[in-house]
Amino acid sequence: MLKVDQLRLGFTAGGRTLVAVDGISFAIAPGETFALLGESGCGKSATAQAIMRLLPAAGRLLGGSVTLHGEELLSLPEADMRTVRGARMAMIFQEPATSLNPVMTVGDQIGEVLERHLKLRGPAATERMLELLRQVGIADPERRLGEYPFLLSGGMKQRVMIAIALAGEPDLLIADEPTTALDVTVQAQILDLLARLQAERGMGMLLITHDLGVVARMAQRIGVMYAGELVEVASREAFFGS
Repeated sequence: MLKVDQLRLGFTAGGRTLVAVDGISFAIAPGETFALLGESGCGKSATAQAIMRLLPAAGRLLGGSVTLHGEELLSLPEADMRTVRGARMAMIFQEPATSLNPVMTVGDQIGEVLERHLKLRGPAATERMLELLRQVGIADPERRLGEYPFLLSGGMKQRVMIAIALAGEPDLLIADEPTTALDVTVQAQILDLLARLQAERGMGMLLITHDLGVVARMAQRIGVMYAGELVEVASREAFFGS
């Protein structure tokens, strides 16, 4: 489904480009969870941002290929890429507190995705929003739709982020450290939720983490990144066995 081939990217600083990801390659099949594992700063999140074409202003794609169902994403015009993001692939960002818009209600933020990708408005959109919030385990969803992010706990913000990511019914879900800011009990709930939703929908998942416990629980295959390179790729059994 997703194929990344010799992806290279860097960041410009002081008139020169520093290479952050240096020629990595991997693939993800439908229904499979591939974990990108590595220490902070090794290039995991930059890889995800490049796949989504969401690099910051200093970011530069230096080479390689990213295809989704055989379609090259790196050369797509931005207008076409906007139809891919949210609908065919979506991302759960690392920090829900800074990724959710503080001046828009939960309902408005989910509704944007439904209107953009599924053309849902009015009562049909509201019903779908309530269904999504129930799916991610938020109690009293009718009230939560009208609330702002600052009224929600960390775990609830993360669940709202998951609901937004799932609203467009994507084939691929990128989860960038989805449990980093949560306590252990809520972490387990979020991981169980992601595993259940993935099984129900048959989504492929790129799970980015530095937590071996999360990898052991969620992933079928593992890629280890170090200093911008993919230094090992193995099945979960082979990885933990050796």
